[in-house]
Amino acid sequence: MKRSKKNKILLCLFFISCFVLVVLSSILFIKIFQKRKIEVLLENDLTAEVSSTVMVQSFLKEVKNGTIESQDEKLDTSTIGEKDITILLRDKRGNIEKYSFRVSVIDTTKPTITAQDNINVYVGTDLDLLKVVQVEDNSQEDIVPYIKGEYDLQTVGKYSLQYVAIDSSFNEATFDFTVNVIEKPYNETNYTFTTSNGFLGEVKNGETYIDGILIVNKTFSIPSTYGNGLTSDTQDAFDKMAADASSLGLNLYISSGYRSYNTQVSTYNYFVNRDGQAAADTYSARAGHSEHQTGLAFDLNSISDDFTSTPEGKWVQDNCYRYGLILRYPKGKDDITGYKHESWHLRYVGEELANKLYNNGDWITLEEYFGIDSKYQESNV
Repeated sequence: MKRSKKNKILLCLFFISCFVLVVLSSILFIKIFQKRKIEVLLENDLTAEVSSTVMVQSFLKEVKNGTIESQDEKLDTSTIGEKDITILLRDKRGNIEKYSFRVSVIDTTKPTITAQDNINVYVGTDLDLLKVVQVEDNSQEDIVPYIKGEYDLQTVGKYSLQYVAIDSSFNEATFDFTVNVIEKPYNETNYTFTTSNGFLGEVKNGETYIDGILIVNKTFSIPSTYGNGLTSDTQDAFDKMAADASSLGLNLYISSGYRSYNTQVSTYNYFVNRDGQAAADTYSARAGHSEHQTGLAFDLNSISDDFTSTPEGKWVQDNCYRYGLILRYPKGKDDITGYKHESWHLRYVGEELANKLYNNGDWITLEEYFGIDSKYQESNV
């Protein structure tokens, strides 16, 4: 009886020992397995700024019990949102496994506003202030700003305004600026202004330049002392054009080039005496308002409407822009330029601008392009 009881105790101890051994073995196996299992530690900040340059593996803080097999590459930050990333890892036994995590591409950067902080504009000018501001954002989205504050371009005054631009992530940027609505200072020789198309105009010593281009029309004049002949650029442009035309059997020549202020006085008065001032103003410029005085303009061949239908006239219409020359007074633009169509009158502006004004054959005037008018003052006789 005692022996049977003793055997039971020994058997119980045996089973307990086996259980403990199994438990200890399991714990040891788990620890060994854990030592072999790859463990990836990620950085705390799993975000990237939109349009920034970020490498995928920069988000990996540490890789335990393994190595990274994937080549590092740039994260696609072109758009805002969640980005799923998968990399390949090799454990100590040589097995390859995938590891995936998620990164958020965000936008915390304000848009950039570029504009003039002080704009001078003539009273009555139809200026769209949104045409003279540029907004860029790292998200590459098109952002249309708005103007905060009240102003009236029909009333002389100083207006303190603010451009406001907000991107799709609600980052807001502001730009303070002032609009000075002024009467046109005809009696001043140095000042700046902004055209209705947003171009910066500058009057220096009585000469008006818009975006670097000298402007002479019924609104803008030049001093009586300006000019002394065709400019070298203008002459070179004509020479090249005439040579190319000659190779095609066409004959181009300058019938009227540079005219001094005093010559223009005589020319204009002759036409006024002959046809009256109203008629003369449609085809002859008043002294100080003639492009011929700039040395940048000239008249070709017959100086008549007949030139339009000649082979030379047709070729000039479609090719003069290649040489930096423009058809200054296109057909149907009388109310804009202030002069009737003159197919023979060319003006040098350079090839870049000439190509824009050519407009695939549908000529744009300087007035239309820059957003200016061509009208004499009432007192300008």
